[in-house]
Amino acid sequence: MTNAQNFLKINRERTGLSLQDMATIIGYDVGNLSKIESGKLDANMRIALAYHIILKIPLERLFKYHYPEITFDCMERASKLKSVLEEGYPTTTVVKRITNLDIVIERLEGLHTHYASA
Repeated sequence: MTNAQNFLKINRERTGLSLQDMATIIGYDVGNLSKIESGKLDANMRIALAYHIILKIPLERLFKYHYPEITFDCMERASKLKSVLEEGYPTTTVVKRITNLDIVIERLEGLHTHYASA
């Protein structure tokens, strides 16, 4: 998490924008924005999107530190859900959900492999 937050600060500083100016532009408290940039608070979607728009940071780069953790967590949860569903009665709906989970798990595995090695 800290790497991602420092990433925001580094990119803001590269543009020459002060923390105060960035906070004013975003409409956010300077103290809390400082905490976000130092990793003491997590950035919400509004803050992340604002940094993306203002500093022209591609979204994939902006969230690159989060991809491995998120893909792994989602993959684990999807696998557990699939196991629970497989233990129950195989109705048409359950079979369809399991098929969809297989697709999601495969997608997450590929993304996790890609981003964990990046």
